[in-house]
Amino acid sequence: PLRKKRRKMLSSFLSGGLAGGTTTTFLYPIEFLRTRLALDIGTSNGNNGNKTKIKRLYPNGMRDVFCAIWKTDGVKGLYQGYGIALSGVVLYRALHLGGFDACKTELLYRRQKSSSSVHESSSCNTVSITMGERIVIAQIVSIVAGTICYPIDSVRRRLMMQAGLPCKERQYTNSINAFRKIWVNEGMRGFYLGIGPNLIRSVGSALLLVSYDVFKSMIC
Repeated sequence: PLRKKRRKMLSSFLSGGLAGGTTTTFLYPIEFLRTRLALDIGTSNGNNGNKTKIKRLYPNGMRDVFCAIWKTDGVKGLYQGYGIALSGVVLYRALHLGGFDACKTELLYRRQKSSSSVHESSSCNTVSITMGERIVIAQIVSIVAGTICYPIDSVRRRLMMQAGLPCKERQYTNSINAFRKIWVNEGMRGFYLGIGPNLIRSVGSALLLVSYDVFKSMIC
């Protein structure tokens, strides 16, 4: 039973990480375009006589972003920060999806072992996890995974934002250089800018895990 439990926990972490890596590989250019558009503030028509208004870099939306990046960097530009993003997503999904399954497996194992010591005739079907326990596990896992992986996500966003700029104007040459400069110039705090909203958003991640688990149980 112990060997089976360890194998199940390992498969949960691996499958979670591989699922996240596969999704990131295919959807990274879309995430890249979305990030650039979200940070492109200003007006589409220039200043309109008002000096306080800033002209948007991409007034026509996704098409402008794609053309601008393609012209300067080619397809490689759409994958700026992909390496660090892939590492971060694989780690995050392994901790998030795999951690949730692993915690449930560990809890069920301990509960079953405790129950078996009292009632030798008890089986796996006699132990279960309550909805409250699922929510608590999912929330803890979401917060821990988000906090551990947030520095990687911060570096990914910074690398995204310098895509399309001339090489001389780019602040970071690669992800390792970005990590080093952020640490030297901003310290640990630089890696965790904006983590507050991210922790609040973890509630949604926890609900996703619980909903998935509940519906899977209902269908199976």
